[in-house]
Amino acid sequence: MPQAGLRRPPPSERRAGALDAFIDLVLETGGHPRPEAVAERADVSIATLYRYFADLDELRRIALIRLVERFPDLFLIPNLGSGDRADRIDTFVATRFALHEKLHPLQLLVRAEGHTDPAVADHVDAARSAMAEQVDLHFDAELRTLRPSGRGDTVAGIAALTSVESWEQYRRSLALTPAQTRRAWSFAIDRLLPSD
Repeated sequence: MPQAGLRRPPPSERRAGALDAFIDLVLETGGHPRPEAVAERADVSIATLYRYFADLDELRRIALIRLVERFPDLFLIPNLGSGDRADRIDTFVATRFALHEKLHPLQLLVRAEGHTDPAVADHVDAARSAMAEQVDLHFDAELRTLRPSGRGDTVAGIAALTSVESWEQYRRSLALTPAQTRRAWSFAIDRLLPSD
């Protein structure tokens, strides 16, 4: 019960708080948070949580959208397409690496959920497409020298190389440090891009 004089946040803020609670719990634990944990973290009852979201699948789907609202800088490449080749490679690698370092538990959970939830799979596909489009725009100076098929292949290679799945392999499976991973990505991107 709210204390006298304290205003209860409106439902839209409490709903956003539940989304943030879900996101934070996934980022902290790397797994599926229980609904009770989400409700407790958001300071709402379990009944209220289920008034805001039909089920946990809906909560997960909407949390994907909330990610971009909460962490917009992680999804945007600063000065897209600006600078010389080395600067653009450095900027791109730093941005993608920061995205995966911060959000990988949620990204990996979402990809796993995409195998059974078509709406999540569509969101994952749209996000991958948007990230590939960033590659295409950011490295246009080099890519414009290629035929369309070669351009598409190069964009796909860079997008796959810097995906969360690649991040997981470099950082976890191969146990590379952040500096080693960024260096390996930069080296590979430089080799994938056509020479001047």
